[in-house]
Amino acid sequence: MKIIQAFPKIMQTQYPTVKAGYPLLTILYLLRMTDVDAVPILPLAEKGSRAVFGFSSLQLFMKLSPRHFGEVLRGPCEAASDELPVVSAGAELESLFEAFRSRQLGFAIVHDGTRTSRPGLIGLWDVLRLYGTGALRTELRTEDLGTKILITSGAITIRDALRTMFRSRHRRIFLPGGRSYVSDRSVMNYLFSPTVLEEIGRDGGRDALATPITQLHASAPIAVSQRMPARSAALNLRKDRGGCLVAGRKVVTAWDVVMKPWLTGKLTIA
Repeated sequence: MKIIQAFPKIMQTQYPTVKAGYPLLTILYLLRMTDVDAVPILPLAEKGSRAVFGFSSLQLFMKLSPRHFGEVLRGPCEAASDELPVVSAGAELESLFEAFRSRQLGFAIVHDGTRTSRPGLIGLWDVLRLYGTGALRTELRTEDLGTKILITSGAITIRDALRTMFRSRHRRIFLPGGRSYVSDRSVMNYLFSPTVLEEIGRDGGRDALATPITQLHASAPIAVSQRMPARSAALNLRKDRGGCLVAGRKVVTAWDVVMKPWLTGKLTIA
């Protein structure tokens, strides 16, 4: 199945774009206030496209000392950008999954090879819909797809939480008891809020990464059966963009439902 067949309206996708010289501060506001996970940087070429991701921005701040936060926030957003995979609209769906795998990133630009059409933007959340249409099928269940829950031992700081998430390649960390979690989105919503950005944007501003994660908004996962089919898991994940499922002591994400069956050769594409 070709990408354009699976997503016939993909080239009509509406999403914000920015120029490389725009201040990073503006882009972080945009990421926080809109329901997008990446803001592509113009021009969008068939090769070499880049975007600003909330997650990559957090990685940049982790490398800086607090006294440099303001300088970076006022600087060009390109400094916090990351490569965005590009696939052809006429390519097979497997090409999209391979693009996700190669960058360990669930987003890609879809290009139709013309200069008259704006490229489309596609993510794992969009791919989940293909389970509902029957375009994707697998016999795997949540007990096969999930990953052991990452639980913090207490009120650690945002910096320590991010360090743990980056090291383990998890985008969320559960609070003691395992009934709620904070994610990279929780961190973004806090750090990129107008008040906090103003504080850390000043030269010599406070170290917001030293804030305890207990001050962040915590989310509750959707509890499901360990025997839930992947199709049902996909439909549940579609209800809460950026959310996750918990099956027993395992967490199930969009990446797990789409990529694990494909990587293990257990995904059937109609």
